[in-house]
Amino acid sequence: MLTRKTLLTAWMMALPLPALAHVAPGARGPNGGQMQDLGPYHAELLASDGELTLFLFDTNDRPLGAGGVTGSAIVLFEGRQQTLPFTPRPDGTALVATGDFRASRGLRVVAQIIPGPGAAGAQARFTPAD
Repeated sequence: MLTRKTLLTAWMMALPLPALAHVAPGARGPNGGQMQDLGPYHAELLASDGELTLFLFDTNDRPLGAGGVTGSAIVLFEGRQQTLPFTPRPDGTALVATGDFRASRGLRVVAQIIPGPGAAGAQARFTPAD
């Protein structure tokens, strides 16, 4: 016969547990950029005038390489929208996109990535200069 304690233990083990650690609102990454959840990853976006740099991390915030990752950045700045392709940095540690914008208050970026062939895409919204 099953005891109440056994039933309670079995029920608690069947409950779904959170699979991913989420980035806290307003969090800054190790490079000083804004952190956001990006699908199953954490991402840090740095903005300088005319350049975006996107670093990827696993859910434990360990750096991931950018090899094989494709994507784009939709940049909204001063009423204009640009779609910029991300390309891996030569050292493979990040993705970079370049365009015509300033890294100032009001800059909005939607980063979209596909981590590899056949993988599901992911996107996140950033306000890197606010």
